[in-house]
Amino acid sequence: MNTLTTHYGLVSKGQALEFARAVCNAIGGNPLGTVLLIETAAAETLLGAYRDPTPYSAGTGATQVDEGTFNWLKDKYKEHRIAKSLYDAFGINLGRVSYFELEASPLLSFIFCRLRYCAVKSAIPDTRKERAKYWKRHYNTSAGKGTAGEYLERCELAGVDELLQSNFTGD
Repeated sequence: MNTLTTHYGLVSKGQALEFARAVCNAIGGNPLGTVLLIETAAAETLLGAYRDPTPYSAGTGATQVDEGTFNWLKDKYKEHRIAKSLYDAFGINLGRVSYFELEASPLLSFIFCRLRYCAVKSAIPDTRKERAKYWKRHYNTSAGKGTAGEYLERCELAGVDELLQSNFTGD
């Protein structure tokens, strides 16, 4: 169990894994989705241990979704089969979610993170090093300050390997 202070509605790193796994199970797709969501949350907020001092300007929630991306994804997926899957799994009406709900809802943060990766045509890479580049290209983008190297460092700092090895049983 994580004894570090957590933010964005998370009470532990294990809970982050539970949310990531549940979201990926509901949406389906690549079995590496859960790993990518956990690594993304590690890169963005050290799995909730780091609270961004600039609320909403760099994104919000455990996965730091920015508002423009949120609005695009909400519009893109609100009538999609994924929206029905999310409603069936969690009772969430995607069309009614507010951006500000992501700040305190790790579930919603992981949902919108997964939706962002669902919009990418290329498959999730097999290795963390390649996923770091994938994150930079498709999630953090050229507008973001993060680097693939920082992704790798933050995964280590957040204890991603330990978390996944002790808790991951697959999607």
